[in-house]
Amino acid sequence: MNRLLVDSRFRPDPGLNFGRPELKALTALWQARRGTRIAPDRADFDPLSLRDYLSRIIIYDVVGDPPQHRFRFRLYGTLIAEHSGRDATGKLLDDVMPPEACEDYCRLLNGLMEKPQPLRVTGTLYYLDRSFVHFECVSLPLTVNGGDRIGQIMDVLYYPDEA
Repeated sequence: MNRLLVDSRFRPDPGLNFGRPELKALTALWQARRGTRIAPDRADFDPLSLRDYLSRIIIYDVVGDPPQHRFRFRLYGTLIAEHSGRDATGKLLDDVMPPEACEDYCRLLNGLMEKPQPLRVTGTLYYLDRSFVHFECVSLPLTVNGGDRIGQIMDVLYYPDEA
């Protein structure tokens, strides 16, 4: 089933006041792998180091030029697909989200391009066939192939209403 997302609300928390200890642990891993670089590289995270998160990962490829990048889904975890009713792999964020919600979230992601750091985001997704889905997430910017600029952003999401 392809659920129609009709609206979203995103609340950034740069203070990283995580409710989920797993997100705090992943942020610590990101910081450790970052070292003195602007951000860790995507190659610093193999499936083994992310095994506890694999079903809830979204990886966006950064597309386009500053100041307004676009974001393409490179990886769309199975739990995310289950909650959204779709697999968005290969699609652009603006093809999946309503315009206002996409603009809101892209503003957060573009901020990570300018200032690479972990960002906690909470929010609510509103679907036509399902009133709402709450989430807590960490967004982590990554370089690619040893580069010196952000080329991907990895989100890891948890849903408070998970069984």
